[in-house]
Amino acid sequence: MPISLDRLPFDVLFYVSSHLQIDDILSLGHTCRQLKALLQENTLCRRAIETHVPYTKEARLAQEQQISYCDALSIVHDRRHAFSTAQPFSAYIMGQGNEYLYRDGILCILAGNIIRVLDADTSAEICEIDILGGETATPEGSTSSGEPKISLLSFNDDLVTVLYEKKGRSNTIRMLVFSTKQEPPSKGRQLTSFPLNSSYKLFVRHTADCVYYGTYTAQDDEGHHAWELKGVALTGKYDISECDPPLQLERFFGSDVGSTIAFEIHNEHFYAVSNQTSFEVEEIDWTSFYHCIRFPLGNPRSDAVEAIKTVYRRQHDEGPIHDSWTDITLQFDEATDRTMIVEARREWLATTSRQQRTFYISDFEWDKKSPPASEDGSPVLGASIGPLLPEDDAYTSVIDSSNNPNYAPKEYRPSWKFHPEISPECGSTRSFILARTKFKGYNYSCNTFLDFVEDERCCSESSSTPCLRLRVGTRREAPEKWTHPCQDTSSKAKSVSPSLQDDDVVYRHPPIRMWPPPSSQCACSKRLHTILNPALPGPAHGKSISGVLDKRRFVYMVRPGRSDNALGTIVVVNFTRGALPSKPNEAVPTDHGGSMEGQFNPSRWEWTPGACKKGVCW
Repeated sequence: MPISLDRLPFDVLFYVSSHLQIDDILSLGHTCRQLKALLQENTLCRRAIETHVPYTKEARLAQEQQISYCDALSIVHDRRHAFSTAQPFSAYIMGQGNEYLYRDGILCILAGNIIRVLDADTSAEICEIDILGGETATPEGSTSSGEPKISLLSFNDDLVTVLYEKKGRSNTIRMLVFSTKQEPPSKGRQLTSFPLNSSYKLFVRHTADCVYYGTYTAQDDEGHHAWELKGVALTGKYDISECDPPLQLERFFGSDVGSTIAFEIHNEHFYAVSNQTSFEVEEIDWTSFYHCIRFPLGNPRSDAVEAIKTVYRRQHDEGPIHDSWTDITLQFDEATDRTMIVEARREWLATTSRQQRTFYISDFEWDKKSPPASEDGSPVLGASIGPLLPEDDAYTSVIDSSNNPNYAPKEYRPSWKFHPEISPECGSTRSFILARTKFKGYNYSCNTFLDFVEDERCCSESSSTPCLRLRVGTRREAPEKWTHPCQDTSSKAKSVSPSLQDDDVVYRHPPIRMWPPPSSQCACSKRLHTILNPALPGPAHGKSISGVLDKRRFVYMVRPGRSDNALGTIVVVNFTRGALPSKPNEAVPTDHGGSMEGQFNPSRWEWTPGACKKGVCW
């Protein structure tokens, strides 16, 4: 007589479940009450957390005993499921401002010279900062006159950095650093300020102990612009001297943060990646690589820089790239904490006129030996190593000293390293042109892309303007020997979808989902459309949109026209079940949908089981 899973000894069930993914564990627990009780045992949940997501906020809170491991497992599963299925738990308008920053559940909104710091879950105000109210940002003796221009730069670790610019006979450019903690420091919220030589293509990354900023103002030996980085210590943790010269990134090509280069701080290191190999297009070239740089936060000097120039990207014969669709980010694996390069590319497929957007994932691969440094100690990021030229290629005979080709043999790309936007096994789906796609992002933790689009077909009968909607596509590991019911076995489909090796992961791609549903379907949808499409002064077709995406929320601002000073409305789409505790021993909210019970807030929608009578808002 066969033994069912719920009759197995717990140690056997523990061993079996330790080899399952988080989704499988939760799904198995939904099959019967006995298994649900067994699989919610704290030891088993702890094993799952430590195996699959040890580097998440939920794992840290469970380790600090602020939540249980069972709660942590459920929270991770819920946010991943909500994100990948386009089923947010809430959406709401946070307020209005000229600019905003969002990171790790905290929102900074600038209106005039006031920064409001808000909790993105509860909308509660943490603090308010008057940039010009305390210490003046203009040094004594300055001849600058007129109104200053204030811009938000970055937020992290309870600190916000601000750019202060004031024009005059001698322009004033300074960076200000403020504390956003609820209880201000004894010396005031402004921790420090320092002058900048330029704000051209300025970017900032910081921690609680240091600030790193970069500008595209240096020059290389050939007269081209180059990136230079400067570090400023905020505490005594790092020995960064103000007298140290800026670190120039030699032969690090790319000028647009987000499309050709990306910068991040992680695990006490500064990371940089570029998808460019030169300033100019090589007429004869075969292979493209990522150029990666890393150095310790406490040692921003050329001899401490690690550089890798051989992280494989693509072969040029894979097809031309539509550069306007290219996005590049650095994300961090929740299971291993490794730094991952995530790049979206839209390519014309080889020998066809068809375009395909694909999300490519690559490891920084710091286990590989770094290339040697140049004589001045700066990282060398030139032509590739390995075979100098391909064999039996007609173009090799015309190479001369004016060419600097890159070549490496074609590498096999395992299935986890590429995620096509439209699954090749099941026909075509509706897509949107770039002008209608206002935001593009990818969540590596749940293998899901998110587009924010203007959909003119959604509510055309009742609205003269397109509706703003989420467009979400995901992939999931397929069961063993799984075959899609509408698998296309034609030769054209096979040329688009590369063959898999035996040890590769097979993925299934659910249909791309749009959210929210059309406003005519139910009252919930109509309310959601009002929130996601806030009314603006002036013509609706001239609005501009900027967004920020992380693993838990999508935050965006809609403003009229293209003016940088116009007041915009900030909207949050939340994929988490309420707020996680931010202080020791703080309880996790258990009422995930009933906080608005008994009152109506037209600018806030929260999912509540059974609230939607028609069930279309899930």
